[in-house]
Parts: sequence; C-alpha cells; structure tokens
Amino acid sequence: MNLPTIIICVILGIIICIGIRSTKKRATSGCCGGSETVKKVKVKDKNKEHYPYKTVLKVYDIHCQSCVRTIENTFNSQEGFYAKVNTEDNTVTILSKEQHPTDKLIDTLSNVGYTSKAL
Repeated sequence: MNLPTIIICVILGIIICIGIRSTKKRATSGCCGGSETVKKVKVKDKNKEHYPYKTVLKVYDIHCQSCVRTIENTFNSQEGFYAKVNTEDNTVTILSKEQHPTDKLIDTLSNVGYTSKAL
C-alpha cells in the first residue's frame, strides 16, 4: 500500500469510531446525550399581548423533546422573552418585550449548540 491509501484508511477508521461512539451514546443517554429530562422553565408573563416583538427562526438540529425544552428554556429563563418551539416545521417563535437583533437571537441558540437562521 502507498502512503495516501494508508492515510485515507486511518481517516476512515477514525470517522467510523466516532460514529459508533456517538450511536452508543445516543442509545444509552437519549438523542442529545442527556440521561436526565430537561425541566421546563415556566414563563412568568404568558400574556402574548405584552410581547410586541416577534421573531421566527428555523432551527436545524431539533431531534427530541429534550432539544425543544433546551431551546425554549434558553429564552424563557431570561426576563422579557417567551419562546415556543414548533416541531412540525422545526421553528422557534420568540416573543420579546424589547426589540433584539436577529443575529443576537441566532447567536444565543448557537451558544447552546443549535444552528438556526431567520425566516
């Protein structure tokens, strides 16, 4: 075998090992690696009329109910936000009492491990 073939085989072996490890982790710990159920953060002010600003983001990595809770909790734990995930179209609707740049909301999701874009 020549050197390029050996390098490709090593890289493929590493990718296969990572895939097997990830599959085992999901099988034993849930899809997102958490064996515990994420507790829901309750919004203090549920009156949607108190939230004049609305942003809808497409979220690409929603896999389970734990993902939904994590995304909602990311915003609902902050004062002035009310977020709800729609799993049918993988979007999150973020209501807020103050206007926030869409890029900041996308960065907030990115910081907890989710990829999103504005709709």
